[in-house]
Amino acid sequence: MKFPILLSLDLLRSKIFRAFAAGRDSATIVHLSPAVFSSSNQKEIDAESDPNAAVMEIPASIISQTAAPVLWLGGEEPLQHPVIGRISAALNQAGRNVFLHTGGVRLRQRIHEFRPDPRLFLTVELAGREEIHDEAVAHPGSFRRVIEGIRAAKLSGFHVCTHVTVNAQTQVCETGELFEYLDNYGVDGFIVSSGGSASESSLGAEFQEKLDEIRSLVRCSRWEYFSSLLEASYVVPREKKAAMPLPGSDTSAYEESA
Repeated sequence: MKFPILLSLDLLRSKIFRAFAAGRDSATIVHLSPAVFSSSNQKEIDAESDPNAAVMEIPASIISQTAAPVLWLGGEEPLQHPVIGRISAALNQAGRNVFLHTGGVRLRQRIHEFRPDPRLFLTVELAGREEIHDEAVAHPGSFRRVIEGIRAAKLSGFHVCTHVTVNAQTQVCETGELFEYLDNYGVDGFIVSSGGSASESSLGAEFQEKLDEIRSLVRCSRWEYFSSLLEASYVVPREKKAAMPLPGSDTSAYEESA
């Protein structure tokens, strides 16, 4: 598993910038919800499935709010947004690395709306192997649909990552088996975080030990480092952080036929 060169360089530049930031905004990863982008423009919506459509304009005010090299595009299931493909392309064109955090159930149906880019990472949330994941999201068959989406994305030339949100129910061995299983599909990176819950003092050292143990299963020091950066990104003032429910937990995503 190789860590992308462009992402590595961007993170290095960000580290150097933070060293000289002197109190200025020096975040490396910023959480952003597609909800901040308007989808009321019917021309934009109609152009979403057109591969020749021009890249949409992202309001300069959004880009200028942060110099963060990584935008974690999540919140409510991003693949429900009608122009998410064009939003991702526009943010990439602005020179940002975009991690599209999704439950992955609709990925196969909507993959044609995205453009492969060295700075676009389709990041699928999985709780574990098939039975465990389907139980976690309470929808039988969801794991297989996610795997179909991963396969389609890889065949189309996209970077695909898996994100595992560790909680009290997460099993270390089961997660290791998941990583081995996904290696067969050429997944480009594994990201492990607590989703922000590690900052809660009530969880204690035992939970942190489990988190560290699962991260060690990634077997790539740079992806482990990226996981720690993501963890740190959750520790921000509440008013600045977008809500990040588990992608795929929204029931409407499962009402769309496969």
